[in-house]
Amino acid sequence: MIEFTGARFAERRLIRRVEKAVYAVLGQEDIFTVDLAVTDGETVREYNRETRGVDSETDVLSFPYFEGLKLPVTAKDFSDEAFDGRRVALGSIMISSPRAHAQAEEYGHSYERELGFLACHGLLHLLGFDHIEAEDERRMQEVARKVMQAVGLSR
Repeated sequence: MIEFTGARFAERRLIRRVEKAVYAVLGQEDIFTVDLAVTDGETVREYNRETRGVDSETDVLSFPYFEGLKLPVTAKDFSDEAFDGRRVALGSIMISSPRAHAQAEEYGHSYERELGFLACHGLLHLLGFDHIEAEDERRMQEVARKVMQAVGLSR
């Protein structure tokens, strides 16, 4: 379940579809709650500077609460502090709407496709995926491709 800040109705609906597809592709039950903000570039830049020491705007930031999740997981895999009886707080995602619009134009596809991809990318980071090593990047890209195809937003 995603708790939104700053997202329009159509954006929320799209991102919820992406979220469902991520869990379906990974065979993961939706036991999580995620905070997701669609915001301006300057806010993302400030958080990027404060949290990563990089003074520039980026398209998406992810703040996972857990490291090394081995999916699929169940509520029993988490401590009582992490599991509130219904859901596990997985982390937070920030997406720069202006950056998503610019990248959509640059890549020649819709804002919806770009926003969906960024939400998918952020959610995969919260679930323990990364793209530092080439093999990890390949696996993350393959999952993202399947998710985007499942929601009808493939390239």
